[in-house]
Amino acid sequence: MGTSSPSIVSVFGLGALLAACGGPDLPSSATSAVFRDTAFVGVNVLSMAENEVAAVPDQTVLVSSGVIAHVGNRDQVSVPETFTVVEGAGRYLMPGLADMHVHLEYFDDPRVLDLFLANGVTTVRNMDGRPYILEWRDRIAGREWPGPRIHTAGPILDGDPPLRDDNLALGSAGDARRAVRDQKAAGYDFIKVYTNLSAEAYSVVVETARENGLPVAGHVPRGLDVEDALISGIRSIEHITELGDLVEAEDSPFLNGWHWSKLYLGMPVDTTRFARAARLVADSRVWIVPTMIQADRAIAPRATIDAWLAEPALAYVGARRRRIWQSLVGRSLDRMDSEDWALVEAGRANRLRFVSSLHDAGVALLPGTDTPNPFVVPGFSIHDELANFEAAGIDRGRILALATREAAVLLETDSEVGTVEVGKVADLLLLDDSPLKSLDVLRRPVGVMVGGAWLPSETLADALGSIRSSGGL
Repeated sequence: MGTSSPSIVSVFGLGALLAACGGPDLPSSATSAVFRDTAFVGVNVLSMAENEVAAVPDQTVLVSSGVIAHVGNRDQVSVPETFTVVEGAGRYLMPGLADMHVHLEYFDDPRVLDLFLANGVTTVRNMDGRPYILEWRDRIAGREWPGPRIHTAGPILDGDPPLRDDNLALGSAGDARRAVRDQKAAGYDFIKVYTNLSAEAYSVVVETARENGLPVAGHVPRGLDVEDALISGIRSIEHITELGDLVEAEDSPFLNGWHWSKLYLGMPVDTTRFARAARLVADSRVWIVPTMIQADRAIAPRATIDAWLAEPALAYVGARRRRIWQSLVGRSLDRMDSEDWALVEAGRANRLRFVSSLHDAGVALLPGTDTPNPFVVPGFSIHDELANFEAAGIDRGRILALATREAAVLLETDSEVGTVEVGKVADLLLLDDSPLKSLDVLRRPVGVMVGGAWLPSETLADALGSIRSSGGL
């Protein structure tokens, strides 16, 4: 069987001009009505500060001008009369979540940002930039829109020819230097490298990015060994499958060659190599964003595809996008046999076991979804990826830290966000119960605060309803 991985779908149609919670022409009066001083009274605070896992009960958290101004025992904190009060008795307040691998470039409708907010995601790391995404980022940072904080790469840097038509092809060292400098000048936050980049161009990209103060993230180019990539200066490697060469079995029939199963880590592996590979990655101090959910949903039997189509989250996906997802995932089914499906199943087991080994070795892992790959719905899919981390044996407290504080560390914004502490930007998530009991509670937030804008569940539901009633994105 010779199937290849489903690719990310293309942009569809002309997006709406206004987000459900704001747009380019949002009146200032509406904006000021959203961003206001707020007091969360009587909450159990999961601060996610270093070495703090348990919730501190019966706290009052004051938010003023978008920043956490005070945290203290309820009976010792006076709430100013001008503050909006959110009753929090029995509820849990924690930092908002981060999705560290998204592709906003496949949406020109800013309402996609509401899908993230409705799922408690207050930070996204966009892996392929466009000028309008810079505008979204800056409007959100300027508190013109309530939206998830955006960190964005520039357009993907690839070899010549590029693996995807919309990647930027670099044919020489000069091209590589110019591309990085141009992205720095344009205001992008980091550089994304891709599969067909030559070893020479890759080296120049990393060096020029370092000179310009830009982190580098992305794939391991085909012309570069994984071990060389780990010591090259790359900040993060995206997708657990990029590390497959470190664990493939010596007797694998696909060794030193390409096979579709490697896209899912489904080739024969030597499980005794997991620990050595994990130590190697840990020693390199390179961050890994496994994006397990993307591989989970890239290939499946028809019955599973039908079940995914029936999931409630698919109501927010446009009909054309759903059809393309269905086609991409199902396009190779007629060529699959029992041995192929065994490789698919092995891939899921291998991904979980490898992530477990990486975690045990102290590798810096972060949750990311690679949305909108097929059936990886913006916002909703972060919870599926967190469930994968738990299936890999990582405890819930650590998973919450990875999705909040540790994500901010990678982004070098940990002095601003990622914990519930005085002086931090108020990117917060209010829950009915403790996520330390079950991560599922994260799927149903009581409300989300982003940059000091309080969005209760009713407001989030209205935003989702608008997307659903318009036929989805």
